[in-house]
Amino acid sequence: MTIKHILLELYCSQSSIEDEEIGEKPAYCKNGFGDPGYHCFENNCKHIGFTYAPHEIAYSAELGEVPDADSWIGFGGEMVPNDADEAKISHLKKMWEDVCREKIHEAYDEYFKKTGIEK
Repeated sequence: MTIKHILLELYCSQSSIEDEEIGEKPAYCKNGFGDPGYHCFENNCKHIGFTYAPHEIAYSAELGEVPDADSWIGFGGEMVPNDADEAKISHLKKMWEDVCREKIHEAYDEYFKKTGIEK
């Protein structure tokens, strides 16, 4: 069996509708409209939308969902200089990848150091 983790940004189309005809939420909808999760995929919810989450690093909680905005960071915004061309941006993305991979390994090592558990 092959396993692949993917990061996606999920959207609930019902969270942006402001009219009164939203309707009743499906029984599988755990937290109400506007708070999508794995349950939307499991039930092939017609309200779910998603997009890619490129160049992001995240911590996922118990159910594999990222709990809040303090638990992920993505490359972009202030990380890209105003004068950067495509070559520079490509170089910066590679640097970001290297930093993220290093931090993942550091977190793993730090966990074992703090717990005293032997690897």
